[in-house]
Amino acid sequence: MAVGILSIGMMLVATMFPAALYLTTVASERTMAAIVADEAFAKIQLFGLKSYPADVNDYNDVTLMNAIEFSYPPVDPCTNTRQYYWSALFKPISTDPNDGYLVTVFVARKTSPNHKYYGGGDSGKRPKAVLVDVIVRTDPNDELQISDGNEMRVNPPTTVLDDATGKIYRVIERKIDEPNVVQLDRAWENAPSSPDRIWLVPPPQSGGKNADIEVFQRIMRF
Repeated sequence: MAVGILSIGMMLVATMFPAALYLTTVASERTMAAIVADEAFAKIQLFGLKSYPADVNDYNDVTLMNAIEFSYPPVDPCTNTRQYYWSALFKPISTDPNDGYLVTVFVARKTSPNHKYYGGGDSGKRPKAVLVDVIVRTDPNDELQISDGNEMRVNPPTTVLDDATGKIYRVIERKIDEPNVVQLDRAWENAPSSPDRIWLVPPPQSGGKNADIEVFQRIMRF
């Protein structure tokens, strides 16, 4: 009886290890993501923006800096050991530049030096936010239909940004019977158009863990 009770206890403890390891990894990545995002916002403030569009509906890539600055750390002590990268978009608050810009920073982690990414920087060598056309389902309106050929770029769980409003959503699952349809964590806030567009960091082309970790936003003035 004692051996049986001990065996059951050991099995319960053993089943907890994978979950504990996963949660530890997630916590570590999110801590690093906050550090990377702070550095990204500081660099954006330092280097400024690439352009100042008059159209408040346009998102634009940040910035006038060298490609190496989008990695963390920018100075690599060992060759090909960088894991964390960031990319950023900015959107004018209004037609007056003095009102500032909504700046969105995507933080990602490259888990293998051999991975390449759809639309990524440096010929796909680093993860970067890309634009994907979608159709918002009207009933229910918490589902997105991905344009043909781009289904695997929107791989749950991932965070997406509405190009029209700057609102952030989380993709929680893919429909089993409709591989090109994903469900969001909440209803789409903007009136659907055809098509809508979202920004996200896609997974590696060869498959594997999603590259994106967190998405951060700030209103900045220059």
